[in-house]
Amino acid sequence: MLLHEGDPAPAVEDEDADRGGGRIRCPRCDWKPRREDRWACRCGHHWNTFDTRGVCPVCQFQWLETQCHRCHQWSPHVDWYVVEKDGGA
Repeated sequence: MLLHEGDPAPAVEDEDADRGGGRIRCPRCDWKPRREDRWACRCGHHWNTFDTRGVCPVCQFQWLETQCHRCHQWSPHVDWYVVEKDGGA
């Protein structure tokens, strides 16, 4: 489980794109993390969990859940990634 650090701030639309395509957002409240948002690992390292798909770059622990900075709810890390479909409805 990832812990958040500091007060949450509103996301900037241009900064919510997934590093590999698509979008990242909380599956519960749709909050969009910014590149400068940080989570804390149990080893004490702070980083943006979406830069590494939930793997701590220091201790290599794989986080399966991520806590939202806005609603503070936990969700499976994979559920944060939204794939954009071409053509929309």
